Amino acid sequence: MSDAAPATAGLRRIDQVVVGRVITMNPDREVIEDGAVAIAGGDILAVGPRPAVLRAYEPARVLGGPRAIVMPGMIDTHTHCAQAFVRSLTAGELPMIPRIYVPAMRALSPEQGQAAVRLMLAQLLRAGVTTVCEGTAIVGHEDVTLAAFEEAGLRCCFARGAPDQDFSHASLYTQATTRSSIRAREGEAEADLARTEALLGRYPSHGSGRIRAAVNTSAVLNFSEAYLRQAARLARRHGATMHVHVARDREEVEFALAVWGRRPIERLADLDVLGGHLVAAHAVLATGAEIDLLGTSGSALAHAPVECVHNLNAVPDLQRFRRAGVRVGLGCDGQGNDILATMRVALLIHGALWGIPRYEPDYLGADDVLAMATIDAARILRWDDRIGSLEPGKGADLVMLDGAAPHLMATQDLVTDLVRYGSRGEITHVMVDGRVVFDGSYPTLDLPRIEADARACAALVRDAVADRRYRPLR
Repeated sequence: MSDAAPATAGLRRIDQVVVGRVITMNPDREVIEDGAVAIAGGDILAVGPRPAVLRAYEPARVLGGPRAIVMPGMIDTHTHCAQAFVRSLTAGELPMIPRIYVPAMRALSPEQGQAAVRLMLAQLLRAGVTTVCEGTAIVGHEDVTLAAFEEAGLRCCFARGAPDQDFSHASLYTQATTRSSIRAREGEAEADLARTEALLGRYPSHGSGRIRAAVNTSAVLNFSEAYLRQAARLARRHGATMHVHVARDREEVEFALAVWGRRPIERLADLDVLGGHLVAAHAVLATGAEIDLLGTSGSALAHAPVECVHNLNAVPDLQRFRRAGVRVGLGCDGQGNDILATMRVALLIHGALWGIPRYEPDYLGADDVLAMATIDAARILRWDDRIGSLEPGKGADLVMLDGAAPHLMATQDLVTDLVRYGSRGEITHVMVDGRVVFDGSYPTLDLPRIEADARACAALVRDAVADRRYRPLR
């Protein structure tokens, strides 16, 4: 799908032009049927009809062709890269996060953790993801995780933070005689936030770098009041995002009610944590009043539809969030690591839950879902100055698909057909900052090494949690 461009006197010489059917995701949501994207120095210079672009520029190479589909690089707004070896271990397991995920990840050394990150990045690249929000590396694995991102060439919003609070959750039947409780560990909030601030100095939350640091407060249960308040101030001071899992499961809601007399998002409101910097992960059990708190404060939502099914917690009413003013982006959350598949799951589960009772076939449309994986996701991560759409002045992050596949022939609405029927199998090229990081092979990754490491580490984590797993009666 590439060929050398003919030399033409008087034209501006540039690195490359990508041609095809261009889905821009610009403010007008233009789709250019015979389009081109001109790229130089990692930036997009022009997006427009192919003849006009080629009349203005002389590229060193041309990628694509008349049947190629060209779209912005996709953005995963919430995941945990160290979970790459755990996915199948959680099948049929409830509750799975504290019982399976956490012990499995803790079994990994820093080197094994880095192998997990490399594997997940290979999976994400194959699926056209160019930007990842890493929602908390294993404590002590931050440096190896960042090194893996730098090696692979993806963009990363890296949210770090370590819990500073112990908690005890009284079970439903013991709450008549005992109470859930918390105990903050003195001085840990300040020490850990100093480490996060140092990371923000190393990877500023704005600028041209491919890695931007962010603040992580993983959950209201194990981060103290002092930590949460100071973390919000730190994020505001640096113009960074702050990420928190909230209103994710019934146990969390019960705990918050028992300890603070508030639901989890109400607790964050009490602590002045809500705001334009906040990205709430999941929020599947948010009440209408809590959704309004998120909306009026300008907070955002990272929605992981596949996780809703695997965890059997709940499916949020996304349009209720959006009508309240909450920006919504999609995340894989370590499940499948395929944003195209995640978009399709979003269409199906929201259509089934909310569309069927209302006889509303377009409750969540393809345009909405694609925006959540591109430009809306970029806005959530405060990165829409560089990514999320194909526009002049932005970074050259894009994905090319083979539109000659039979199920993508004779498209009548390109965005609808892509979201409903496209798959990672059609992806031919992935580019970040004008650099090809996937072209059927992995120029930036050592795939044989990744496979060897993955086999060994998958066996290790399987054995580490063997005695914790469900053993069904056959």
